[in-house]
Amino acid sequence: MMRFVPIIIFIVAGYFIFRYAIRMLKQEMHRRSEGGAYQYKSNQRTCTEEEYRQILGVTAEDSPATIRKKYKELLAKYHPDKVQHLGIEFQEMAERKTKAIMEAYDFFRKIYNL
Repeated sequence: MMRFVPIIIFIVAGYFIFRYAIRMLKQEMHRRSEGGAYQYKSNQRTCTEEEYRQILGVTAEDSPATIRKKYKELLAKYHPDKVQHLGIEFQEMAERKTKAIMEAYDFFRKIYNL
């Protein structure tokens, strides 16, 4: 009987760890759906294709590969984590710019199936 006590303790502990992990995942999913850090859609008006092209700095003749490359360059340049040493004002501006870049890329991703 004493041989099974550690096994039972292991199973019970695993059960509670599993429940905790599921609860944390549900909270994260709920946070994302309510407009958390990963949700970048804004409640503002939607832009036209030309405005999205201006945000990414591409022309109508550019290929989807060029759009993807420009998106990655701009995201690396304006990501708030990369510019946090420049001050809070610049970080807030970079966050707004990053959201606009991600929204523009999402628009082209739907059009070109990127």
